[in-house]
Amino acid sequence: MPKKILVAYGSSAGSTAEAADFIGGILAESSALVDVKPVEKIRNVTGYDEVVIGTNIRAGHIKGSVKNFVNRNKKALQNIPVALFVVCLTMKDDTPENRKKVSEWLGPIRAHIKPIDEGLFAGKVELAKLGFFARFIFENMAKMKDHDYRDWEKVKSWAVGLSGKL
Repeated sequence: MPKKILVAYGSSAGSTAEAADFIGGILAESSALVDVKPVEKIRNVTGYDEVVIGTNIRAGHIKGSVKNFVNRNKKALQNIPVALFVVCLTMKDDTPENRKKVSEWLGPIRAHIKPIDEGLFAGKVELAKLGFFARFIFENMAKMKDHDYRDWEKVKSWAVGLSGKL
Protein backbone atom coordinates (compact mmCIF):
# COMPACT_ATOMS: atom_id res chain seq x y z
CA MET A 1 0.00 0.00 0.00
CA PRO A 2 1.45 3.42 -0.92
CA LYS A 3 2.39 5.86 1.81
CA LYS A 4 0.04 8.74 2.43
CA ILE A 5 1.81 12.08 2.74
CA LEU A 6 0.36 15.43 3.76
CA VAL A 7 2.00 18.62 2.55
CA ALA A 8 0.56 21.26 4.86
CA TYR A 9 1.45 24.91 4.34
CA GLY A 10 0.85 28.45 5.45
CA SER A 11 1.20 31.14 2.80
CA SER A 12 0.58 34.86 2.88
CA ALA A 13 0.96 35.88 -0.76
CA GLY A 14 0.98 32.52 -2.57
CA SER A 15 4.68 31.77 -2.99
CA THR A 16 4.72 29.10 -0.27
CA ALA A 17 1.52 27.58 -1.65
CA GLU A 18 3.15 27.26 -5.07
CA ALA A 19 6.22 25.63 -3.50
CA ALA A 20 3.98 23.22 -1.55
CA ASP A 21 2.17 22.19 -4.75
CA PHE A 22 5.51 21.66 -6.49
CA ILE A 23 6.90 19.57 -3.59
CA GLY A 24 3.68 17.55 -3.45
CA GLY A 25 4.02 16.77 -7.16
CA ILE A 26 7.60 15.55 -6.70
CA LEU A 27 6.62 13.35 -3.74
CA ALA A 28 3.70 11.89 -5.73
CA GLU A 29 6.18 10.74 -8.40
CA SER A 30 7.51 8.23 -5.84
CA SER A 31 4.11 6.44 -5.86
CA ALA A 32 2.97 8.11 -2.66
CA LEU A 33 -0.57 9.39 -2.18
CA VAL A 34 -0.08 13.09 -1.53
CA ASP A 35 -2.52 15.72 -0.26
CA VAL A 36 -1.46 19.38 -0.44
CA LYS A 37 -3.56 21.63 1.80
CA PRO A 38 -3.37 24.96 3.60
CA VAL A 39 -3.05 24.44 7.36
CA GLU A 40 -6.27 26.35 7.95
CA LYS A 41 -8.21 23.57 6.21
CA ILE A 42 -6.68 20.65 8.14
CA ARG A 43 -8.40 19.42 11.29
CA ASN A 44 -5.87 16.70 12.15
CA VAL A 45 -3.15 14.54 10.62
CA THR A 46 -4.78 11.18 11.37
CA GLY A 47 -4.29 8.73 8.53
CA TYR A 48 -1.07 10.23 7.20
CA ASP A 49 2.22 8.33 7.31
CA GLU A 50 4.35 11.45 6.89
CA VAL A 51 3.85 15.21 6.97
CA VAL A 52 5.73 18.00 5.24
CA ILE A 53 5.05 21.45 6.72
CA GLY A 54 5.80 24.64 4.82
CA THR A 55 5.69 28.21 6.00
CA ASN A 56 6.56 31.63 4.82
CA ILE A 57 8.45 33.90 7.17
CA ARG A 58 7.91 37.61 7.54
CA ALA A 59 10.07 39.77 9.77
CA GLY A 60 11.65 36.68 11.32
CA HIS A 61 8.34 35.07 12.29
CA ILE A 62 6.69 31.85 11.16
CA LYS A 63 3.13 32.28 9.92
CA GLY A 64 0.78 32.11 12.92
CA SER A 65 -1.55 29.57 11.32
CA VAL A 66 1.40 27.19 10.91
CA LYS A 67 2.34 27.54 14.59
CA ASN A 68 -1.31 26.89 15.52
CA PHE A 69 -1.42 23.81 13.26
CA VAL A 70 1.71 22.37 14.90
CA ASN A 71 0.37 23.11 18.39
CA ARG A 72 -2.98 21.45 17.62
CA ASN A 73 -1.32 18.35 16.15
CA LYS A 74 1.94 18.14 18.11
CA LYS A 75 1.18 14.79 19.73
CA ALA A 76 0.48 13.09 16.39
CA LEU A 77 3.38 14.89 14.69
CA GLN A 78 5.78 13.56 17.31
CA ASN A 79 4.94 10.01 16.21
CA ILE A 80 5.43 10.28 12.43
CA PRO A 81 8.23 11.60 10.20
CA VAL A 82 7.93 15.35 9.64
CA ALA A 83 9.94 17.57 7.32
CA LEU A 84 9.85 21.37 7.25
CA PHE A 85 10.37 23.89 4.51
CA VAL A 86 10.57 27.65 4.54
CA VAL A 87 10.04 30.14 1.75
CA CYS A 88 11.42 33.58 2.58
CA LEU A 89 13.30 36.44 1.00
CA THR A 90 16.23 36.14 3.39
CA MET A 91 17.22 33.03 1.43
CA LYS A 92 17.62 34.99 -1.82
CA ASP A 93 21.22 35.18 -0.63
CA ASP A 94 21.91 31.55 0.29
CA THR A 95 24.83 32.04 2.67
CA PRO A 96 25.77 30.03 5.77
CA GLU A 97 24.79 33.04 7.91
CA ASN A 98 21.34 33.33 6.30
CA ARG A 99 20.77 29.55 6.50
CA LYS A 100 21.58 29.68 10.23
CA LYS A 101 19.29 32.68 10.79
CA VAL A 102 16.34 31.18 8.89
CA SER A 103 16.83 27.79 10.56
CA GLU A 104 16.72 29.50 13.97
CA TRP A 105 13.36 31.04 13.06
CA LEU A 106 11.98 27.48 12.96
CA GLY A 107 12.59 27.19 16.72
CA PRO A 108 8.90 27.53 17.66
CA ILE A 109 8.12 24.45 15.54
CA ARG A 110 11.19 22.52 16.68
CA ALA A 111 10.07 23.09 20.28
CA HIS A 112 7.29 20.56 19.57
CA ILE A 113 8.65 18.27 16.85
CA LYS A 114 12.00 17.05 15.59
CA PRO A 115 12.02 17.31 11.79
CA ILE A 116 13.87 14.72 9.72
CA ASP A 117 14.89 17.44 7.27
CA GLU A 118 14.53 21.15 6.55
CA GLY A 119 14.40 22.91 3.20
CA LEU A 120 15.25 26.61 3.20
CA PHE A 121 14.24 28.38 0.01
CA ALA A 122 14.08 31.89 -1.40
CA GLY A 123 10.68 33.40 -2.08
CA LYS A 124 9.34 35.98 -4.46
CA VAL A 125 8.11 39.54 -4.29
CA GLU A 126 4.72 40.39 -5.75
CA LEU A 127 3.98 43.85 -4.48
CA ALA A 128 0.34 43.77 -5.64
CA LYS A 129 -0.33 40.84 -3.26
CA LEU A 130 1.00 42.66 -0.19
CA GLY A 131 -0.91 44.82 2.23
CA PHE A 132 -0.27 48.55 2.32
CA PHE A 133 2.27 48.46 5.17
CA ALA A 134 4.30 45.54 3.76
CA ARG A 135 4.22 47.03 0.27
CA PHE A 136 5.43 50.38 1.65
CA ILE A 137 8.37 48.68 3.39
CA PHE A 138 9.32 46.61 0.35
CA GLU A 139 9.10 49.53 -2.08
CA ASN A 140 10.46 52.40 0.00
CA MET A 141 12.75 50.94 2.64
CA ALA A 142 14.01 47.70 1.08
CA LYS A 143 13.88 49.18 -2.46
CA MET A 144 12.52 45.88 -3.78
CA LYS A 145 10.55 45.34 -6.94
CA ASP A 146 8.58 42.34 -8.17
CA HIS A 147 11.00 39.45 -8.60
CA ASP A 148 10.93 35.66 -8.26
CA TYR A 149 14.02 34.49 -6.34
CA ARG A 150 12.89 30.86 -6.08
CA ASP A 151 15.32 28.26 -7.39
CA TRP A 152 13.03 25.45 -8.55
CA GLU A 153 15.95 23.08 -9.14
CA LYS A 154 16.97 23.49 -5.49
CA VAL A 155 13.39 22.83 -4.35
CA LYS A 156 13.17 19.79 -6.64
CA SER A 157 16.48 18.39 -5.40
CA TRP A 158 15.33 18.73 -1.79
CA ALA A 159 11.96 17.10 -2.48
CA VAL A 160 13.57 14.20 -4.38
CA GLY A 161 15.99 13.65 -1.49
CA LEU A 162 13.14 13.95 0.97
CA SER A 163 11.17 11.17 -0.68
CA GLY A 164 14.02 8.80 0.25
CA LYS A 165 14.03 9.99 3.88
CA LEU A 166 10.29 9.74 4.35
